[in-house]
Amino acid sequence: MSKPFTNKALTAHDQLTVAEIGDLFGFPVSAVLAAIERNRSAIRKSFYSIPDMAKRWGVSRGTVYNVLREAEFKLLNLGSGARKSKWRVPAAVVEHIEKSRSQILSESKEQHAA
Repeated sequence: MSKPFTNKALTAHDQLTVAEIGDLFGFPVSAVLAAIERNRSAIRKSFYSIPDMAKRWGVSRGTVYNVLREAEFKLLNLGSGARKSKWRVPAAVVEHIEKSRSQILSESKEQHAA
């Protein structure tokens, strides 16, 4: 059960429950929760892990490694030793790769036909 709103003006530091947000915009709580979950992955990070990128792009980790090798950008390795790699990819690199590999579907069809 939501608390009724007061006449006091809201500030940037006030907090609302998910139920209150739903009531405010006329959405069921389940829809607000689903929107929050969908958008959590869209929050901009400074660095991405290989599994983060695989999930973001909907591909395997192996594909991510192949794309990164092809792009030849410097990455951050937080692991120690030869077998303990913990790669972190700067957000700027992720954005550059996405922009450079993005194309219009008709362009993609033309390239495959040639």
